[in-house]
Amino acid sequence: MGLALDEPEETDVVEKIKGIRVALDYRISDHAKGITLDFEDSQEGAGLVMRGQSDCC
Repeated sequence: MGLALDEPEETDVVEKIKGIRVALDYRISDHAKGITLDFEDSQEGAGLVMRGQSDCC
């Protein structure tokens, strides 16, 4: 699974989450339920971190 900051494709599932427009590939949209995206600053560095509740992440 990856993260990209680009325009959604025609087949993407587009939702608004906490006021932010998010596009998910239709093939994984059901598996992505419960995924959170956080900003983390640790000794290894700073960046976005995806955390999931299923086996896909």
